[in-house]
Amino acid sequence: MPDRENRATYRYAADEQREIDALRRRYTSESPNNQLSAMRRIDHDVTRRATAMAVGFGLAGTLVMGLGLAMVLSFNWMIPGIILGCCGIAVMAAMPAAYERLLKRERKKVAPQIVELIKKAESSSREAP
Repeated sequence: MPDRENRATYRYAADEQREIDALRRRYTSESPNNQLSAMRRIDHDVTRRATAMAVGFGLAGTLVMGLGLAMVLSFNWMIPGIILGCCGIAVMAAMPAAYERLLKRERKKVAPQIVELIKKAESSSREAP
């Protein structure tokens, strides 16, 4: 029995080792893959910000239209309710164009970062055999 107390056991799992190696490469390597993943992350952030802003404005337009509808149906305020409802519909109808404009503006902000990452990736790919 004393032999069992001094023994060490090791459990090897190939899947876990692959995951550990992938994480290690992600955080230590400066390969073109890292530049590519950085570019993807920046592009995802830009798209997410533009989407969030567009959804926020769309919800605001929906609430304004709903308020106009409530004014017409509940309070019998026809003219102000119709005007407010039309304003809400106009905001919702303008959202696809506003989303494209927001996306273009956000991409313009991060363009220098992306260009720099592209240059790094190109230079490191030329150096690799």
